[in-house]
Amino acid sequence: MANYQDILKQIAELQKQAEEIKTREKSSVIKEITEKIAQYGLTAEELGFSSKGGSAAKKPVRKVAVRYRDAAGNTWTGRGKRPSWLVKELANGKSVDDFLVG
Repeated sequence: MANYQDILKQIAELQKQAEEIKTREKSSVIKEITEKIAQYGLTAEELGFSSKGGSAAKKPVRKVAVRYRDAAGNTWTGRGKRPSWLVKELANGKSVDDFLVG
């Protein structure tokens, strides 16, 4: 009866074999797919790819409301790194609350 370590070794060996087989088969699969695309005149959009090269199922970008504004009109949503205008104001003794939008 095999013990735990023996099973782990077998798993590692099988994973290695699977990767080797995948590598060997990859070029023929690519060739076959390329031929089918050409044969049927398929487009990237039909295959689920956007024409811009990104994912076709991108999440919509949500606008984040401005939470902070200075007298010069500089804004910050409160997310990410503090902008340089706010850092300067804080160094001059102001508080973040001084710039809160209504």
